[in-house]
Amino acid sequence: MKTIKNIVLPFCLLMLFAACQDVIEIDLDSIEPKLVIDGAVTNNSDSIVVKISKSTDYFEPGIYPAVSNARVTISDDAGNSEELEETSPGVYSKNWDTAEGVEYALEVDVDGQKYFASATLPHKVSIDSVSIEPTPDYMEFSGGYLINCHLHDPAGIENYYRLIVSKINDSTKGNQLIYLFDDAFVDGNEISMQWDNGQFLTNDTVIVELQTLDESTYNYYRTLSSVFEGGMIGNANPSNPVTNLSNGALGYFGAYTISRDTLLVSPEALKAMKANAQSNKYLTSGFSLVSVAIP
Repeated sequence: MKTIKNIVLPFCLLMLFAACQDVIEIDLDSIEPKLVIDGAVTNNSDSIVVKISKSTDYFEPGIYPAVSNARVTISDDAGNSEELEETSPGVYSKNWDTAEGVEYALEVDVDGQKYFASATLPHKVSIDSVSIEPTPDYMEFSGGYLINCHLHDPAGIENYYRLIVSKINDSTKGNQLIYLFDDAFVDGNEISMQWDNGQFLTNDTVIVELQTLDESTYNYYRTLSSVFEGGMIGNANPSNPVTNLSNGALGYFGAYTISRDTLLVSPEALKAMKANAQSNKYLTSGFSLVSVAIP
């Protein structure tokens, strides 16, 4: 079996050094703010929420003004349609019972300018189980545990995944590890995902969330990392993530289903898993993978 190592894409830090040199003045043009739309349909909420704001200029970082009085409409491929209500500045929502396999369309009208996007809510792929094992002594850290997430990829279907692991210790939420991957090389197989770039300690509570993504949602997340490699959201340059929104809008309208599992890390849990050990039937992951650690 061919295994491809994880690709780790750390966030880039831009460092600016001062020196005793002549001041060089550069005339930089301001960039016209763009509309930013952030919305998604999922299987674990009885409402749809869309947030609308304006992007920031380079010279006004951190300022994202909300866009009010927009007309936001959601429809599905069965002909149902609802207009969302503005529940707070720039936030629009509506109760809606979503269904897997259904295509949803978003229309946003801001001052006569219309923006469109569509995405299909995928069929949920569930987590089979979550397991732990002692961290091997040869790794740079040891004394704790590694976490494995097991799932079975449905055969004959192109699937796109986002896997999020969160650590909670002493009621405080710690780091999150986020992985994006597809089933290009493991279609129809049983898969094991292991977080081998971080370990968990006794009494950590680990929450594992598997999101099955619409392809356009996957492409947005996959290219989002480019923003932290020299680009800025709000600058009309190639670093902007791929979006399914029309008319030059930034952001995305996504669709994904969610499966979750929780594990308390403890020697007792490890002992129980050893007693009920499964056969080594899972493939090691690493296919078309992006790994991003978020503090």
